[in-house]
Amino acid sequence: MRTQRLKNKMKRVLVTFTTLSILLGFNTHSQASFSEEPQSPITLTILHNNDGESALLPELIYRTDKGTLIAGGAAAFSSVMKREIKTAKLARNAVLSVYAGDSFLASKSLICADPANSTSTKSVLDGVAQSLMPYDLHVLGNHEFDYGTGFLRRYIDSFINKARHPFISGNLDFSANSDLAPLQAKKPTLLRGTFIGKQLSNSYIHRDYTTGALFGVVSAITPQLRTISSPGTVKLTSSDIKSTAAQVQKDVDAMTARGINKIILISHLQGIAYDKELISLIKNVDVAVAGGGDDLLTNPDLSETSQLIPGESKPVGKYPELIKDAAGKDVALITTKGNYSYLGRFDVNFSAKGEMTGYNKTLSYPRRVIPLSMVSQDLGLVDAVTPDARIVTDVELPLRSCLAGFATPIAASKIVFATDRGSASALGVRTAETNGGNLIADAFVHAYKARASAFDLPSPSTTAPLVSLQNGGGIRQNGGVTLPTTGAVGTINRGNTFDLLPFDNRLVAITSVSPGDLKEIMERSCAVSTSGGGQFLQVSGLKVTCSRSGTAIVVSNPTGDSYAGTVTTPGTRVKEIILSDGRSIVTAGAVVSGAPSVTVVTNSFTAEGGDNYPTLAKLTKTGFGISYEQALYDYLLSFPKNASGLPEVPDTDLRYAKASGEGRITWTP
Repeated sequence: MRTQRLKNKMKRVLVTFTTLSILLGFNTHSQASFSEEPQSPITLTILHNNDGESALLPELIYRTDKGTLIAGGAAAFSSVMKREIKTAKLARNAVLSVYAGDSFLASKSLICADPANSTSTKSVLDGVAQSLMPYDLHVLGNHEFDYGTGFLRRYIDSFINKARHPFISGNLDFSANSDLAPLQAKKPTLLRGTFIGKQLSNSYIHRDYTTGALFGVVSAITPQLRTISSPGTVKLTSSDIKSTAAQVQKDVDAMTARGINKIILISHLQGIAYDKELISLIKNVDVAVAGGGDDLLTNPDLSETSQLIPGESKPVGKYPELIKDAAGKDVALITTKGNYSYLGRFDVNFSAKGEMTGYNKTLSYPRRVIPLSMVSQDLGLVDAVTPDARIVTDVELPLRSCLAGFATPIAASKIVFATDRGSASALGVRTAETNGGNLIADAFVHAYKARASAFDLPSPSTTAPLVSLQNGGGIRQNGGVTLPTTGAVGTINRGNTFDLLPFDNRLVAITSVSPGDLKEIMERSCAVSTSGGGQFLQVSGLKVTCSRSGTAIVVSNPTGDSYAGTVTTPGTRVKEIILSDGRSIVTAGAVVSGAPSVTVVTNSFTAEGGDNYPTLAKLTKTGFGISYEQALYDYLLSFPKNASGLPEVPDTDLRYAKASGEGRITWTP
């Protein structure tokens, strides 16, 4: 009897080992072989989204002839994803569902997770929501690092509803980071089903359990990560698109060497123009899923009315766009608009040899995310969905409870402040001076004056003039493009200020900044194109004139642990800098002899070289214990109270009367 039990036990061990060997792709000849994969044509349904950016609630507003249509939200998005997975599996397709980065964003919604508190145990609701969705894979984006690697680890740990889940980025090395190194896989390639828990790696092999088909997934994050976020000791292993392409190609070659012949690239490069450049430098990739650009694409073979949310803006391109790779082969490039407003679905066909033979032009297009409502019914939107009840309970309800505390008015304004990011044709904080930018920069001056003596900082004077700087990229549009957010004069609440200034940026002072350094700082600001850039500075305490025809300063991408590169080409755009007291720092493009040094107050991200400011990075800073949002909050409370008892910005304040400001920044041809 004992002998029989032993034989049965050995048999079970043999069966288990054989099953594991098949799962891992081993055979008796080579551990690198995946010959067990079915050698037959296959259709892969790729479900993808990007840039959800903590838009967990259904708050997207679209005006229609039937009334206001509410769209988006994590719960409705989950229902759309589950619906599409069900239809794909009924068709016997393989399925791969991916998140292409920026899975959360500094905002009042994220503030509910207490991200700036390293000892907090509050739930990260973005992670809770995403772990309740049937994702196979997450690729890291730049916003995942905005609160540092400690909070990123807490976000990853919040995936409590998944026993295992991969997070990948092909050009990041986590080994020197104490928060993330414990999650880094021992091998650069993760194979579905062979690991437990949450793991970080460079690439991923997806085995579809329904069909047995294998798909390689490679990835990359923007090489500008260190200039736009805070990855700490996480090492970026590429410095530009060319070196990023080389890293991706290395991972692709490792896949093909193992017999993986169907390969998907998922990137977060900040815009499809970068993806197109990267694709042109690599080969043996079949489909590229882009993140970071928030680009709305539609299938030209189908009616836009069946793809777009009613009232949506015009798409910017085709879904998919076919891009030639380094070998002249077509690669299908796809992406979607963010904020949980669309789920991309791409049904791609492969031959038995793993060659892409085409895609389903009827089924490949972005699925709009519309919760079922009276307006959706009146509009006849048969694809509206009932939101996922579990996400409503576990995410929406606690989030709404938290946000209720931010809704009480704290101040009022008889002026509407322009806070949009801007473009080549629209005024915004990344393109030009705005009254909203002036308000924030003035808040920094107010904060400095109130706290300087407590930190032994020099009081503003003729010998230590004070100027303040705020990067346009740190001014966000989570709650809208104006303050008040209604676009009309009225009240402002704490949720509005957190939406506008959501990052954990602390104010710092930099004393004795020389005239030459100040000019070089403003050269970096004025190096933006007409479409703008996050490094463009809103200012207080000075006036600056910049010429578009001047040479834009060129700064190399940072290397190692630095947040800023080095100046490779000096700028000649800054023509004039005049302090508020009338003294000139720069005249006719040259530093004035005998001009005074200044004290600069700015946020910690910019001060440490963020947005690639090497001049600021090299200078000594003094922090004085206040966030940039708190500075704005305190400044709003300093205005005289109105009849309702609320501090109110008066319409007589000439600093802010015009949306375009009061002439602190002037652009000339």
